[in-house]
Amino acid sequence: MFDSSSPDRALAAVVAAGVDGLDADQCLNAIHDLERVSAVVEAWKARLYTRFAEVRVKEGPLAEFPAEEIALELGITSNAAGNRLYLAESLVERLPGTLAALERGEIDLYKARVLEELTHPLSPEAARAVEEKVLARAPEQTAPQLRQAVRRAVLRVDPDGARARHEQRTAERKVVEYPVEDGMAEVTATVTAPEATAIYQRLDTLARMCSDDRTMDQRRADVFVDLLLGKACYDTSATAATVLVTVAATTLAGADDKPGELAGYGPISAAMARELAADGTWRRLLTDPATGALLEYGRKTYRPPAALADFVRARDKTCRFPGCRKPAKQCDIDHLVPFPNGPTDAANLGTICRRHHRLKHTAGWTVVRDTDGTFRWRSPTGREYETKPEPYDDD
Repeated sequence: MFDSSSPDRALAAVVAAGVDGLDADQCLNAIHDLERVSAVVEAWKARLYTRFAEVRVKEGPLAEFPAEEIALELGITSNAAGNRLYLAESLVERLPGTLAALERGEIDLYKARVLEELTHPLSPEAARAVEEKVLARAPEQTAPQLRQAVRRAVLRVDPDGARARHEQRTAERKVVEYPVEDGMAEVTATVTAPEATAIYQRLDTLARMCSDDRTMDQRRADVFVDLLLGKACYDTSATAATVLVTVAATTLAGADDKPGELAGYGPISAAMARELAADGTWRRLLTDPATGALLEYGRKTYRPPAALADFVRARDKTCRFPGCRKPAKQCDIDHLVPFPNGPTDAANLGTICRRHHRLKHTAGWTVVRDTDGTFRWRSPTGREYETKPEPYDDD
């Protein structure tokens, strides 16, 4: 058992056991223990960086240059040292809950960075309110899952600030071209999340209408070029993007400001969710239990009807394999109990990306879905992992 108060003993135990004689199960245990050791060490380093800066502040002229001293000691750039120092001071002074979780080995440094980055615009009080909402589930989440949870919490804790920041970012919209190697370049557009989602959906739909030996990535890139440069004609009238926005019925009615969910993107503000839900070009799904009528399709068909497929994708959001963030719209809708033994209804369907769909059928993994929406996976070594449903609202 890992002892977070004594990482040296955990490390010594792994080193003493050696590596060559370990089986797969023991390797996973050792990797797990050492990752937690790393987290504890990072917490100590954060406290030491902060303490060093405090000492230098008391010494007058040296207060301006602690990053330079750290950089020289570690053989890194002053900029890199300054970034480490900034993160450390932010964890110590603004995010004590995050630092404590890091110190206990419950989260890693990357997750701590996620919390710092997304709460940076908030007041210290609001940042700690976000911590209270997300840290309990953080140990079982991947960093991208935590990022979505933090974004959702920020929208709840600081809705007015979120609206102001969105307006500022909208004003900064732009298109940029970057040269890359081998005669290629990247073109990126910074636009609103709904616009970006609809653009990608349109490109994907048009690409899927092509029938040739190009990969989907190649087709989407070619459609992008063709549309902008007028190289080819497409019947775009038949390819309206189908984009889902999920919003609580109470929010739609204006009774509260719970964040909505834009399929393929994640949490959005209540104001944006209401705006999109009122627009006839978007398909809205209410989180009111009355929408359960969509689920009654019985056992007579293998392919789920469109409304049921949309419901499952909006519910699952991503591939349900633990840690996978492949958007649900790019995943297969899989019967967990194979048809016809299992019905074509929401309780027996889940979104699983093609890679993990193959893993389920060919690599000895199994999966079941609990009544609360938790997907439980069992690995070939007998280990169990679960993916809990992501809430639309954490309150």
